[in-house]
Amino acid sequence: MKKKLLSLFLALTLALSLAAPAWAATPEEAQDSAQLLYNLGLFQGSGTNEDGSPRFALERAPTRAEAVTILVRLLGAEEAAQAQTWTTPFTDVPDWAQSYVGYAYAKGYTTGVEPTRFGSSTPVSTAQFLTLLLRALGYEDGKDFTWSTPWTLTDQLGITDGDYTAQTATFLRADAAVVSANALYAPKKGEDKTLLQDLLDSGAISGSTVVIWDYAPLLFDEDFASFLFYPVDGSPASFTSFKLDKVTVNGLSCQTLQVTTPEEVSAYLASIGYDAGGFGYVEITYDEDKAQAAATEHYTDENGKNYPLLAFSFTYTATQADGSQVKGSFTDNYYLDE
Repeated sequence: MKKKLLSLFLALTLALSLAAPAWAATPEEAQDSAQLLYNLGLFQGSGTNEDGSPRFALERAPTRAEAVTILVRLLGAEEAAQAQTWTTPFTDVPDWAQSYVGYAYAKGYTTGVEPTRFGSSTPVSTAQFLTLLLRALGYEDGKDFTWSTPWTLTDQLGITDGDYTAQTATFLRADAAVVSANALYAPKKGEDKTLLQDLLDSGAISGSTVVIWDYAPLLFDEDFASFLFYPVDGSPASFTSFKLDKVTVNGLSCQTLQVTTPEEVSAYLASIGYDAGGFGYVEITYDEDKAQAAATEHYTDENGKNYPLLAFSFTYTATQADGSQVKGSFTDNYYLDE
């Protein structure tokens, strides 16, 4: 029987409960987002791990001064911020943050908590950080959104996804990394291009070898699913090959047919009637009934109908243009309407 894919729904890790402090972003999402931004030169760590990798301190709540610094770096404006001396009315901004706060204040991205106090050492709130992002994208509080509930607009723009409300008690660097990475794909007010495209056009991330990529299901049928893996518009680079090392559906093994290079993907998709391209493609054959029976997560729609979620888990090895390899894994959940 033909099946219709209704919805991409919830990464499996969203169901995990974390030890305090908890964040809206999962540890995996936060680490991946921070690493992506770091590789693009838009985010910095707080030190170095023993293996030489950056330590992002994702479990810590950033101060308002740190939050503004994160914003300025996300905008690719650190060099511009440090190129001149800025004047602000604030008397509580530490020397290291003067250029960042001064730049953001001059641009209208931030204000103080009092006429002469910025509140530099105060932890940034969710509303404050999302307001910073929206202002930087050209949206105006009081006109396009309300500063006390900015998540209404960030949800619409895809920066957030219903994760934040007035009841969100703590906003951590993990959250800042995830929403900042999501903001790369958000449209600037009144423009067709995204923040990512703006950064590419300005040369802020020119020459980067980082691949910014996504994936999408092309077809769901009985016991069958296919996925395309591709670089997003504006990605600085692409993979020369993308191989799935392991695929499971709700933990159950399945059979795959893979196409693993951009040239082969374009040719294969054309042969089956798709005008699309990417660096990887897979067709998955699995036992749908057994997979649904093995489901540990379910979704209930507005009519009270319950659907088992199919957790498609992928482990991959991707090759970059310079021959280096990137390994990773992810899980995404779907439900099917009969």
